Amino acid sequence: MTETKEQMTDLMATIQLPEEGIRQLLDAREQLEKEGHWDVIVQTAEQVMTADGELSVLTKTLAETEGREETFGVNRYLLDALMLFCCWEEVKVRYEKQGLPMDVFDKSLEDMKWKMLECYEIHGVYGNFVGHWYDGFFNLTRFGLGRLQFELRPFEGKEDCEVDGVQIHPGDTVINMHIPSAGPMKQELLDDAFARAEVFFKEHFPKDYTVFGVESWLIDPDLVRILPEGNMKAYADRFHLVAAEKSETIFPDGWRVFGAEWKKKPEELPRKTGLQRAIADYLQQGGKLGSGYGIFVRKK
Repeated sequence: MTETKEQMTDLMATIQLPEEGIRQLLDAREQLEKEGHWDVIVQTAEQVMTADGELSVLTKTLAETEGREETFGVNRYLLDALMLFCCWEEVKVRYEKQGLPMDVFDKSLEDMKWKMLECYEIHGVYGNFVGHWYDGFFNLTRFGLGRLQFELRPFEGKEDCEVDGVQIHPGDTVINMHIPSAGPMKQELLDDAFARAEVFFKEHFPKDYTVFGVESWLIDPDLVRILPEGNMKAYADRFHLVAAEKSETIFPDGWRVFGAEWKKKPEELPRKTGLQRAIADYLQQGGKLGSGYGIFVRKK
């Protein structure tokens, strides 16, 4: 497994990572190379890809990478991002060998940009603090298709379910989706993404309908109830709720809405947007948010 600075730079340019982020990563790489540590990062990436991105191996190698922060003198999240970029170069090779569309590779890779921007907002560095997320991308089961990301999963409901006249049974295949923090969730962009997913996974849905599913904080039923009118509410309203769950934390995904300030007391949370105001007010009144699992059907 080989990976040059030029290849890494090309990957970062492909996703239009901010110049400051590119500089931070390349400076960190140069420091590791100068001090003889870079081979360790490459070898760690090789372990991940040899295991085909299997989650337990990825989680273990990420922990080992972060554990080298003090020895290497490089921020743990930068180390994670560098190791992950090494993996992406190998993923690109596998896309080419399997004849998968390279525009899908580019859109999947783009997730690195959004996660690194989140890391900068939360931790002040263009690294990656959720590296475990990439198992599906690395083993070629999760794909970026337009505004959203998709993968095949069995229906997670415990009982049969009927949605728009379609019977769905536990274990049936559905197209599960994920929502990168890539800007507004405009309805035309979502419809385009759903259409792309239908084409990409068409062999798995020979009938005249396609079933989509999601597990997300965005369809927590209490959140859906308080969401202001707009793109997020329109998205959430698509789903037939199958299950919901709360955690002991009042809003475990709060960083997605409040950024670095998400751990503040409800009365101290920022209220700059309608979404922030609605959630902060709800939490201040003693409410809790969690996640929901839901599905919807698109007929052809």
